[in-house]
Amino acid sequence: MPVYIHLANLFIKKSAVENKYEGGIGKFREDFFISGDNYNQEDNELFSIAKMNTDEFDLDYLLSKGLDYEVNLHTSIDFTIKSRYGDYEWRCDWINNNNLFAWHINANANLIAKSIALGNLTMDKIEEMF
Repeated sequence: MPVYIHLANLFIKKSAVENKYEGGIGKFREDFFISGDNYNQEDNELFSIAKMNTDEFDLDYLLSKGLDYEVNLHTSIDFTIKSRYGDYEWRCDWINNNNLFAWHINANANLIAKSIALGNLTMDKIEEMF
């Protein structure tokens, strides 16, 4: 299932973590407490790290572990940052969202459709479902 969008989100391609992050996916999960007592998540293609504000992410740490970031251009091909009520800090062609969920463009089409349907629910429909 695509990942839920929290107040501030750092979305990272799993393929970048697998190929570049020192220690790989297992070490990344350990470093960021994926599936722990927090809002950090993963699906088949993405990791999502959640914070309260977009300026709380430690990009220097990600760089020290091997991920790419162009400081002068304020951009990366490996990850991006998005606030719940704003746009991406820089646009990546591999991610999309409906302001409720975010997904990698190669995600399962049925799961994307389900995320879009959930994002289109109105309060009237939610009330009716209850």
